[in-house]
Amino acid sequence: MDNTKEKIERETTGIPGFDEVLNGGYPKKSVILVTGNPGAGKTTFSMQFLVDGAKKGEKCLYFTLEESVDEIITQSLTFEPKINEYIENGLIKLVTIPLVDYDSLKEVVSSELDAMGAQRIVIDSVTYLQMFFSDIMSIRKAIIELSTIIKARDCTAIFIGEMPYGEDKLSVFGVEEFASDGVIALYMVEKQGSFIRALRVVKMRLTEHMTKYIPLEIKSNGISVFPSAELFADI
Repeated sequence: MDNTKEKIERETTGIPGFDEVLNGGYPKKSVILVTGNPGAGKTTFSMQFLVDGAKKGEKCLYFTLEESVDEIITQSLTFEPKINEYIENGLIKLVTIPLVDYDSLKEVVSSELDAMGAQRIVIDSVTYLQMFFSDIMSIRKAIIELSTIIKARDCTAIFIGEMPYGEDKLSVFGVEEFASDGVIALYMVEKQGSFIRALRVVKMRLTEHMTKYIPLEIKSNGISVFPSAELFADI
């Protein structure tokens, strides 16, 4: 695709077929927004990134503000039977962030990153920042501040977001995508009475990438994407 592939340090995505879409993987130290409707596969998509890191001996953190740790582990077991082994060996840690205030959230993220020395992290989800702030600009500032904390520790991160139903928006607040280095949108498209899954890379700094709608599927081994397919060209 371009000649930057060899120049940029990357983290592989853990999604079969998706590294090709991104010309080799996520640029390291990027903060990527993964957004979509409920049920689109955001948790699985993000956890596959951490499992990919754990398989390489990288330390990984999953911060949850929504689902319980047990729920995330149960979901992860459907595609990765060794998830508990990675947790027991200290390669993956799941942390519940109490919804107290933003300063507490920030402190938990910073202290856990420093204690573990994680290289890959997920925050699920940034939509919950609305509980701490009453205005959009404060939410944008908070996302940028979290990104700065993460990048200062040489981490690559996924922020999970929500795509509002029935609206032509990528995120709830309309600022999450502007405060992130990359945006990946997961879709469930109704076609001929059934739902078909697709994704699109809306933006990804530092690298060329495919911009078309790309079909994906979720099976027992997790999410896979098919970059050579043109099934969703007419969305």
